[in-house]
Amino acid sequence: MTNAPPTTEQAVRTERGARREPARDVVPLAGAIAAYGLIMAFLSPTLSLFLADDVHAGPFLIGLFYVARGAASIGANQATGRLSDRLRDRRVIMGIAGASGVAAGLCLAFLRDYLLVLGTSMVLFSIFGLSFTQLFAYAREYATMRGRPVTSFTAVVRSGFSAAWVIGPPLGLFIMAKYGFEPLYLATAGMSLAMAVLGRWGLRRVPRPPVLAGPAPSAPPAARWRGRLPARLWLLLGAIVALGTVNQIYGIDIALYVTHDLHRGAQIIGWMAGLCAGLEIPTMIIIGRLADRVGKLRVVLAAAAIAVAFFCLLPLASSPLELLGLQVLNAVWVGVALSIPMIMVQDEAPGGAGASSSLYSSAFTVASLLAGAVAGVTATVVGYGNSFWVCAALSAIAVGLLLARAALARGYLGARASGEVAS
Repeated sequence: MTNAPPTTEQAVRTERGARREPARDVVPLAGAIAAYGLIMAFLSPTLSLFLADDVHAGPFLIGLFYVARGAASIGANQATGRLSDRLRDRRVIMGIAGASGVAAGLCLAFLRDYLLVLGTSMVLFSIFGLSFTQLFAYAREYATMRGRPVTSFTAVVRSGFSAAWVIGPPLGLFIMAKYGFEPLYLATAGMSLAMAVLGRWGLRRVPRPPVLAGPAPSAPPAARWRGRLPARLWLLLGAIVALGTVNQIYGIDIALYVTHDLHRGAQIIGWMAGLCAGLEIPTMIIIGRLADRVGKLRVVLAAAAIAVAFFCLLPLASSPLELLGLQVLNAVWVGVALSIPMIMVQDEAPGGAGASSSLYSSAFTVASLLAGAVAGVTATVVGYGNSFWVCAALSAIAVGLLLARAALARGYLGARASGEVAS
């Protein structure tokens, strides 16, 4: 007896179910990433103003705050990276990280003593920052399970992060200006709760892929993953640290530069950040589709060169129109340099998605540590505006590191080709 072929109605139902299943998985993921982005869009433009105006910290103590928070985040990332790959379900860490975000928002809302703000932020924000690592580790595992291109899928879901930045900074600065910091940070606590719920219970459990113990396919055969990384990956991580540092110096200083040095209203900062984020979305989607064909290293190298141009022009801009116009360059370099390198590290680093994502996140956290130190010192000595020349120099260093990586890769490929011919 043979099975009857499915009817047209059954086939339509199957097709609709297949379409709904990815939506059932992707919508909570995009929602959690967007919630994380909205939290950061509220915090980043306002935190230095909060420390200066409500906590009454000077430039040095503001820089120290970012250094200490970055150092704590490095420890948290390294402790949980490989652990998350051994757990049966990384959604547990997402829930814990979101709960820490709730506590961090409450502390910022009610504490005004510098040491208390510093101590609670070091602990709670370092745990909250694990959300970024775990969400994108989940995204990679999900894309692999569904047979989707990792680069373009990651770019699409990360666009939810940028979409949050379109409305987040203007809205956050409006709340701050009209109601103060307390309602602003209570709102971040509420969004952290939503992110925790989506991350822990909204996402479907993804079967864990096997962790490869051998060398990564793109690494030279001599580079065995036994506690060390190949030189080309170190060069990439160095470029990530340099670009992450300039991005975070910009985040620390731009609000103070615009309000204190240029004597402009705080609302222009929100419009700058929103415009930049709005332009980032199409940039990331387009580059995400082209990067595998053009070459990930080429597009990141171009983004680093654009960063040099942006930071050279920024200290020369003073009017709102000039500041807004420069966001075109800012969006292009940020949209590429803060998304594609993460995929490159995931491709080349040892271990599972959690360990490799933590390696990227740790590099970015080192950047946060350096950004706090550099921003604090340069702002104290030469002012907020001149710190952007330091950003231009660091971006040029990133260009050099990426060129060295390209040269090293060409040398390795040439040596391997010669060896194959000789054999």
